[in-house]
Amino acid sequence: MKRVLVLRFLLILTGVVSFFLAVDGADAQVRPSASAARPTPKESVLRIRRMPRSGRAAMVRTPEFQTNMGRSTRNRKPLEWALFEIEYETEPKWLDTLDFTYSVMTRKQGADGKDAYNLFQLRVTYIDIQAGDHTSCVILAPNTLARFGEPVAIAVEVYQGETLLDSRSEVSDKKLPDADWWKDPRIVDSPIVTRREGLLERSKTPFALINMDDYEVVK
Repeated sequence: MKRVLVLRFLLILTGVVSFFLAVDGADAQVRPSASAARPTPKESVLRIRRMPRSGRAAMVRTPEFQTNMGRSTRNRKPLEWALFEIEYETEPKWLDTLDFTYSVMTRKQGADGKDAYNLFQLRVTYIDIQAGDHTSCVILAPNTLARFGEPVAIAVEVYQGETLLDSRSEVSDKKLPDADWWKDPRIVDSPIVTRREGLLERSKTPFALINMDDYEVVK
């Protein structure tokens, strides 16, 4: 009789242990392991919404202002500038700084009848950027265009510190690739491409006084 009771007890104990082992295994499948990587929400910082066109579409005439001073020249026709405006939006309530790195390529036929390219680059740093819609702008002056030709490509990269937030490019020259042309040494270091200075931040041009509130303060 005692032997039968012992056997029954062992059978019951075995069943209880098996049950808890099965439940623990099921929980282990549902619960992620401690070593499993948990996704970290990434805050959206900046997005470029609109890029300017290259070529003739970038050209604008010198703005005219009314003053009480006489003209120093006689009926001179307003000259043309190449104006590149980037529209972008930011999400954080405030950003301390943003760095915009611009690359603009122009093309002009040389004395030998062949196309010659010129690369203009400029880094612009803005400060105290509030959440919302913004505009950034760089410009090529009339004499620069007359000497080195019309723009055929523009690219911009936006950085927060060392982090690249967004980049875009617009190209009208079929000889240039649409993507990453400004970082390709086969292009920017080509014998037919010359690096130049002369790309201007907007505040250093006659356009500085137009729609001032649309632009951030330059560091």
